[in-house]
Amino acid sequence: MMSRIYPSRLLAIFSIIFLFFSCKKSDVKQELLSNGLSIIATDGHVAISGYRSFVGEVSTVYWLDGLKIDATTFIKNIPNGTFYRKAIDDKSRINFEYKNKSGAKESYQMDQGSFLLDTVMYYYKNNVKVKMNSDSVGVLRTMTMYNDKPLFAGMYGKVSGNFGGSSLAIGKPFYWNGVSAPEELPLPSKRIFKEVTTIFQGSANIVYIGGNCGFPVYWKNKELVVLDERYGEVLQITQSNNDIYAVGLINKHQSNSTGHTACYWKNGVLHELEDNAQASGIFINGEDVYVTGSTGDVPVNYKPCYWKNGVRVDLPM
Repeated sequence: MMSRIYPSRLLAIFSIIFLFFSCKKSDVKQELLSNGLSIIATDGHVAISGYRSFVGEVSTVYWLDGLKIDATTFIKNIPNGTFYRKAIDDKSRINFEYKNKSGAKESYQMDQGSFLLDTVMYYYKNNVKVKMNSDSVGVLRTMTMYNDKPLFAGMYGKVSGNFGGSSLAIGKPFYWNGVSAPEELPLPSKRIFKEVTTIFQGSANIVYIGGNCGFPVYWKNKELVVLDERYGEVLQITQSNNDIYAVGLINKHQSNSTGHTACYWKNGVLHELEDNAQASGIFINGEDVYVTGSTGDVPVNYKPCYWKNGVRVDLPM
């Protein structure tokens, strides 16, 4: 199953893109950048969804077996029950899509600034707003699907105002099944909690939530697992048999913006893929490990790719 979200690092990338292309055309080179977000390998094919940015316009892009394809072809070549990420939509909302078990397509969006407009948290399903039945202030940040039902993760917070406008001071993370009361997650004893980044449900009773605390972590239900002491992020979690995989990045220089190392963890053991690269999505097919992301030391240099068992395949932009 593909699952993911845009963490603050990816949201920051889109801010960089906007500022970069807001300059006069004569002042800057018109850069093209792209990144793979979700990957699935089945029936001998590798399908990837990601984003592409050129001249300030961001769009979703799809690949099949290393070639660019359209959305219709992508949908036809992924199995029912596939959840995947798309580019930020034209309303600047975090954007997911799901091909349900009957083969119908569902879209889900999360408003990045919803807490500034309405202190009740909400999401969109097929562009219809669904409010969270809670008085808690915060923001829904990521989601996944399990048995055709959504599962969410987010952060509580407090809205504060200043001369520059309102902002959300992030508090504790939580996950929510869309029906019951949210389940609050414990924080690590050191560093600052920044955000939840992804969520995955492997069985009826076990949920995994990825996070960024200045170092890569995930929670198994309410048990915190620290994967590395260096700066890093977990951007997707999946399961194959009894093995748990978390994919993302670390930074050997403690930078949160440049020179990352794409990697994944299998049952907590680190597997590095490549320096000056970042990984966003993972899929396990038998003994084969497929990871998608991009190469590049800084966002404007990102070029899409995927790795099969550590061997990189570059994708057209």
